[in-house]
Amino acid sequence: MKLILKLKSTFFNILKRLARNYVPRGVIFIIDVCISIFAAQATFFLISSVGNGSLKFIHLDWEFLSLVVIQVLFFIIFKSYAGIVRYTGFKDSIKQLQTTIATVTALILINELIFRVYGTKMLVNGGAIIYGFIVFSLLFLFRVVVKRAYQLIHADSSYTKAYILGTSLADVALAESIISDSRTSFDIVGFISELTKLKKTRILTLPIVTLDQLEHKNIRGGTSVIVSSQKLRELAPEESNILNKLLELNLKIYKLPDLQDWNGESISSEIKKVNLEDLLQRTPIKLQKEKLKSIYNGKVILVTGAAGSIGSEVVRQLIPFGPKKILLLDQAETPLHHMSLELESNHPNLNFEKVIANVRCYKRLEAIFDEFEPDVIFHGAAYKHVPMMEANPVEALDVNFLGTKNLTDLAVLFKVSRFVFISTDKAVNPTNIMGASKRSAEIYIQSVARDRSIQTRFITTRFGNVLGSNGSVIPHFKKQIENFGPVTVTHPDITRYFMTIDEACQLVLEAGAMGNGGEIYVFDMGKPVKIIDLAMQMIRLSGFVPYEDIDIIYTGLRPGEKLYEELLADKENTLPTHHQKILIAKASYDFDSEKLILLKNFQNQICNNNVLKSIEILKKLVPEYSSFTEETRQKNVI
Repeated sequence: MKLILKLKSTFFNILKRLARNYVPRGVIFIIDVCISIFAAQATFFLISSVGNGSLKFIHLDWEFLSLVVIQVLFFIIFKSYAGIVRYTGFKDSIKQLQTTIATVTALILINELIFRVYGTKMLVNGGAIIYGFIVFSLLFLFRVVVKRAYQLIHADSSYTKAYILGTSLADVALAESIISDSRTSFDIVGFISELTKLKKTRILTLPIVTLDQLEHKNIRGGTSVIVSSQKLRELAPEESNILNKLLELNLKIYKLPDLQDWNGESISSEIKKVNLEDLLQRTPIKLQKEKLKSIYNGKVILVTGAAGSIGSEVVRQLIPFGPKKILLLDQAETPLHHMSLELESNHPNLNFEKVIANVRCYKRLEAIFDEFEPDVIFHGAAYKHVPMMEANPVEALDVNFLGTKNLTDLAVLFKVSRFVFISTDKAVNPTNIMGASKRSAEIYIQSVARDRSIQTRFITTRFGNVLGSNGSVIPHFKKQIENFGPVTVTHPDITRYFMTIDEACQLVLEAGAMGNGGEIYVFDMGKPVKIIDLAMQMIRLSGFVPYEDIDIIYTGLRPGEKLYEELLADKENTLPTHHQKILIAKASYDFDSEKLILLKNFQNQICNNNVLKSIEILKKLVPEYSSFTEETRQKNVI
């Protein structure tokens, strides 16, 4: 018995190895010729059976040979043997039908011609039609059998039983495509209707079920749900409970990307697991590509913090607009190396420079400006971890304020056309050093932008948390889930604004192109998200049940952490722009001579590493900054 099982396993392994390679066209051609010979013999046999009654099983005279030659000729004309048999579909059946119809038509015409000249026929006209029916059926059956055998050979016991979300024509087409895909790893078992009442109960012979039926009637046949990217976008925020319900039912959710984003050969290879970014359900951004190209095309563009999550995405977003050169500036050697390898692999024709530098070093930056003469600057280099900056306030001020000041001053000196500063929502009514340091940088940029004789256009962009960025809560939760918990949330009511990395960077490019100088652009972040809801969604997306498989615990607010983030300061109002997701924050900051002196003193105290004096001046520059008591801060200072 063991020997038989071993031989069986060896046989299937050999078949799998053979099936990995495509069968040569010549072999398919020979098989098709053999099928046509068999069909011709079968036709002559049937004709003989209704003739004089004498059955003739083998027919090898000129009539038979003529029929086969005509069929082979049309095989070559239509190249019906050229397709890959394992991927047989509707188009292949049409090609076989065209070949057969052409052969039958030719047979009838030649038949009539021979009859008029010689008074005889190869076969009766009805026989030509019988032959066409037989040969088409056998040719198509051969391809279907090979396709099915390939599927069985490669069949995996881990086939995923899945529903399709929706019953529209697009959803039905999606199901048909997956079912007909020879390399699919999904077994479609039905459709999930978004309606509570059904007009029909089956599509493609598969059942249609509602969410209520899945939840209450225990009729589950699938473990997963497939949804198109278009439908993900169509689901309005108030309807997001559909996806949440599916997750609560422990159904894994997969999505099919838009056609232009496909990379593989089959539809099933494009189906990916839904991630947290997909659940944001935000409307896609429409960029003014022509305007952006006119701003960035042919320019030398400096991106600071280019190895970080935001900076690297800004670089990727800039590439389609054809910059003359991109300067990747960062102090982190290894991440910058990885970024350069990515660009060399994906964009071999891109002209870029890897620049190791620290934005705190004015002389080093000056040498870079002198050598490369950048036209546009995207300044993303910053310290951003709130608790760490609370313990190291001078470092936060040195990088976030002085680093920005260095770049600002050099942009003016070298007459850079545009300077885009990437700020944060934590700069609004800041309760921590990180937010206050970014606000002080905003103030300095605005103080310089007030001088209308300066050619540089200074633009500040302000947005909230970016999903998946370095140091964000998402990678933190992911690691905790991989370790089976517990997932730690600071407070049950804490909320944050979120957007995806690509969305944030696209808006940065758009704002950078529209600014006239001195504006603070605020991005539409949608609705704030409760961190506890985010944690529960991530647990469910990972296939676990919150509080059962993985626990969630509360650890209390960290130093400098707010319950709620704000995008606009109390004394600010907004003006619309041509882009619905970008608003201008009109600040009421009063730049008198005293404030300008404070900025100068602020720089000196930071350079002198005087923590208390620096914070004292910072509070005067940013009066809305409310921090811990000085005693608490002195304990935290390193």
